[in-house]
Amino acid sequence: HWLFGHAQEIQQTGSLDKVVSWAHQFPYAHPLWLGQFLGFLNIYEPDYAKAVYGRGDPKAPDVYDFFLQWIGKGLLVLQGPKWYQHRKLLTPGFHYDVLKPYVAVFADSTHTMLDKWEEKAREDKSFDIFSDVGHMALISLMKCTFGKGDSGLGHRDSSYYSAVSDLTLLMQQRIESFQYHNDFIYWLTPHGRRFLRACQMAHDHTDQVIRERKAALKDEKEQEKIQSRRHLDFLDILLGARDENGIKLSDADLRAEVDTFMFEGHDTTTSGICWFLYCMALYPEHQHRCREEVSEILGNRDSLQW
Repeated sequence: HWLFGHAQEIQQTGSLDKVVSWAHQFPYAHPLWLGQFLGFLNIYEPDYAKAVYGRGDPKAPDVYDFFLQWIGKGLLVLQGPKWYQHRKLLTPGFHYDVLKPYVAVFADSTHTMLDKWEEKAREDKSFDIFSDVGHMALISLMKCTFGKGDSGLGHRDSSYYSAVSDLTLLMQQRIESFQYHNDFIYWLTPHGRRFLRACQMAHDHTDQVIRERKAALKDEKEQEKIQSRRHLDFLDILLGARDENGIKLSDADLRAEVDTFMFEGHDTTTSGICWFLYCMALYPEHQHRCREEVSEILGNRDSLQW
């Protein structure tokens, strides 16, 4: 459509169904326009993907600018020298020795989710797993990012969880609704105001955690306690990161990277896990092979000991 692009078709059919139908019609790639100015290229053929991703084009501001109000200038939005500087400072946080202890955290959150599903399954009715998987992924990330245990998730953390969930849905809605692409119009709408309130709630939580952790690190006893923990959390690693000139991340940069990590980490993980489980349900023979492989690795244990 000359004004709406593909937005009307997507709203009528549902975005996933429409995109899947186009994927059958066009076997390599297809463009997707939401309004006149916001265009995506959906690629699902390896050689096409290689050709496009090998180019090193700059990031598209018309999409990434939507994220600035919430996640600030973290790795998702940055490019050029500043991106390389941040990426270098964050690299220690993704070392295998840092990640290994988190397997127990993931297993613990997953067991809680599975207990919930067992109760729901007893009702013998179908139920939507997406929100439960999202909750599990976000709680896992809060433990890994802020060092929260199950008992440490208080009222403030619950508000943060709700804010991040809201922001993720509102962001998706904004991208798909071409009339919301204009900042001036969007901030005047109820959805825009809700987005700003949720941003404020998320920022207040992250800022307070950073302030408290910085204050704790000034206390030698508290510093020793943090260092002796079984694993450092993401925030500890960010606070200790310095480049070759001894320059640390500013408070604004710290918040941007934490908020980016929280959004990208839970949103993509939730979608990936749900899609995987859907595919396993569609193809029972592959599910059976996966189950056999997992059983072989685990033996008589119920979770992985890395």
